[in-house]
Amino acid sequence: MKNQVVHVLLSTLYLASILYTVQAVNYSGTTEVQEGQPWSIICTGLKAGEKIIWTRNGQQFEELSSGDIRVFKPDKGVSELKAEHATELHEGSYKCTPSSNESLHLTVKTVTKIKVVTNTDVPMSLECDNHTAGEKVDWYLEGESVAEKFADKDELLKIDSNGVLTIYKNLLDVYGNYTCNTTANANSTKFFRIVPKPTAILREAENVVEGEKLHMVCKGHHYPGLKVMWEFAGKTYNNSDGRVKLLPDEERGINRAILSVDNIQMSDRGNVSCTVAYDWNDTPNHMNSTTATLRIKDKLAALWPFLGICAEVVVLCAIILIYEKKRNKSELEESDTDQSPDTGEIDKRTIKCIKNL
Repeated sequence: MKNQVVHVLLSTLYLASILYTVQAVNYSGTTEVQEGQPWSIICTGLKAGEKIIWTRNGQQFEELSSGDIRVFKPDKGVSELKAEHATELHEGSYKCTPSSNESLHLTVKTVTKIKVVTNTDVPMSLECDNHTAGEKVDWYLEGESVAEKFADKDELLKIDSNGVLTIYKNLLDVYGNYTCNTTANANSTKFFRIVPKPTAILREAENVVEGEKLHMVCKGHHYPGLKVMWEFAGKTYNNSDGRVKLLPDEERGINRAILSVDNIQMSDRGNVSCTVAYDWNDTPNHMNSTTATLRIKDKLAALWPFLGICAEVVVLCAIILIYEKKRNKSELEESDTDQSPDTGEIDKRTIKCIKNL
């Protein structure tokens, strides 16, 4: 009976220690935010002395050092991540500590309507919402008045009497960010981004040693707002999953443009594809895709040539040693033969010596 009580107590203590060890870290806060709006994520359940390291998609992010995203500690065991203005690069899965198994995914919705223009899409018309016929509409391209910028270029684009902007040619001059507002409601601004068909560019082949990290960048002619989808090892990825990380190309402002895979295995070899689009519901004519061949090298591959060279050196040394040994033996036998005096000559010398005596 006593042993049973002791056993129960020990089991209870063991379970309590496990529960304490796996104490869950919980997340709450913003899961979806509009571009330009504030957001925050709160992490609770942190143990005393636990190191707080916020990561996005498994990586530390530069916005913490620049101050665009800040960390607060409002209470014991709590850490809060805040940003005043959401950008597309803020989208991703956040963790407050590496030991956390949970995460919170933040989705950033853009307020800009992106329009892809190709030669078959022109003429293309843009209309400002909530305005009446004949009401004046002001249009701006990158903050500059469209009416002034294209005053003598009606062949490229034109604003009609109803305030509708029409693009007639697919040229570099018409690409960019457009805004419009009406005289009746100047605070109601609508945003457009005119972009060319995106391009996806990967190197023809990637060579990675087994066990190392794969790092691939989907390059091309891209504008902010582009969506990137990867196909790796026969599976499609729109977000990070396990050892497969989709990271932002912060230099170009493109989310998920970088594919990073830890601990590459032989089974990962094959084709890697990168597909780009501004809207997955758009026509295939407005999308682009490219494929690269992923080659995985055996981590001992570099050792085999070295071992082969060592084997060749050993064999060569053995041949030289055997040859030298045989040559020395032959020379020794010849030397013994040359130095041995003839028995008859020895007898004659002896007789002569005796006579002289």
